[in-house]
Amino acid sequence: MSQMISATHNGNCIPVTADDGASLDSVKLTEQLRDALQGVEDSIEELNAALRHAMEAGATVELRRRSRVHSGDGCWADQMATLVLPKAQH
Repeated sequence: MSQMISATHNGNCIPVTADDGASLDSVKLTEQLRDALQGVEDSIEELNAALRHAMEAGATVELRRRSRVHSGDGCWADQMATLVLPKAQH
């Protein structure tokens, strides 16, 4: 399972995985948050596999931040977009 990195309010990063009993800023992760993190981890693993597949097929793929969404209560997330450059034909 991959390790997700969470930035705390003071700017430090701590590794957090969905199956951890870890805490963010000394707040225990709820079951709902652990489930959400597990979904993100699973999606990232699938994305990484798809990126490797595209690269092996001859594409260069770069992930870029498309936008940042805010919950209104201090939480935010980056939404991603891809830039795909096909391999130049010789």
